[in-house]
Amino acid sequence: MENTELIFKAVEFAKQNASDNEISVEDVAANAGFSIDYFNRIFLTHTGFTVTAYMNYVRLKNATKLLRTTDKSVLEIALEIGYDSHEGFTKAFKKKYGVTPSEYRSKTKNQIMYLGEITDKTVAARFIHSNPDFQLVDSDIAIDYLLEKDAKRYGYFCTTIKYCCLEIAAPNGDFENGFIGIGDNGNGKSYIKIMTDDFKLLSEWIKRFPQRKAFYSTKDETEIYEILKSYGVEEKLKVTPQALYFGEPIEAKLPDGIVIRLLNPSDKKTILKWANGKKDGYINHLLNDKDYLDENNLEYGVFENGELIAVAGCGIDEVHGMRLNNCCAIRFADGKESDNLYRTIFAFVTNDILNNGALPFDDIQHGDYARTHGNFTSVDYGYEIVNRRYDII
Repeated sequence: MENTELIFKAVEFAKQNASDNEISVEDVAANAGFSIDYFNRIFLTHTGFTVTAYMNYVRLKNATKLLRTTDKSVLEIALEIGYDSHEGFTKAFKKKYGVTPSEYRSKTKNQIMYLGEITDKTVAARFIHSNPDFQLVDSDIAIDYLLEKDAKRYGYFCTTIKYCCLEIAAPNGDFENGFIGIGDNGNGKSYIKIMTDDFKLLSEWIKRFPQRKAFYSTKDETEIYEILKSYGVEEKLKVTPQALYFGEPIEAKLPDGIVIRLLNPSDKKTILKWANGKKDGYINHLLNDKDYLDENNLEYGVFENGELIAVAGCGIDEVHGMRLNNCCAIRFADGKESDNLYRTIFAFVTNDILNNGALPFDDIQHGDYARTHGNFTSVDYGYEIVNRRYDII
């Protein structure tokens, strides 16, 4: 087994046992089949962390989730993640995050977490170690490059770089012919997003890298398949069209008795009644007063004769001055769903996003979900497909 695979095994073992403060470097090394003298150096080379530093990183990352999503005391969390005392945990936490655990909790309680907040920071280091011809590139420089090249086409990918914390790598650090975004799916396993219009290079990278992969193109599925086949690539592809709205305001005539407005903290009792006993991250978010202070959180309530029957959520993402929303998530109260109303809400929210100085973006309303929740694709409303994401399956 190659060292890279053994190190991934060691990373997983360290992660799973980080809360056990009796686990030693020797234990991690032995589990992966390394001698201790060799292990410390090779773990650092592959991951960018010493073993001890990585386990502390995992402990503190686990603490942020517990602080945000539970009512456990700071001491209970400290003991659960592997610290011996409240004081030691608080000191380590403040050193990493700049605030005490209690201060962090007060700022973030019940907020929805971005994927980038729970990713494993070893994935990019492991990729670079396995592919020494690649070098990491400053992600802000890559974002500027993409926005200048074609903001319509690459704008959403730029927000993905920012909010999913993708690391950018390119051969010899020169990314103008193509580069790769390296991410983590939340459990330490890497995926890559390939950005290049050079199909020969694209084909080489598809065949070369074993990770879960996606790439982007303006070409349709049939054309892409034939091009890749000519280069010896015959993997199955799943395509997701990505679209931005470019057009006149969408007609959103509300049925009699229907009112759509932004929700606010005074609606909490109404939201609880609408949720009908359900409790999840999104509902907690709707009940969090502080989230309403963020002007980029737009949560709409749909009222029928004064009764809340649906909510529609949009989060506006901003990257280097470009603002767009990532779809419109619509949820109905039990028994209140209707195709016509779904379409009306979608149109209303699209117009309001535009009025807020952002471009509506959509890769969710396409496909089976939209066809069972309104029987439409966003293209029907004047959205323009600006890119297609191809997942290799």
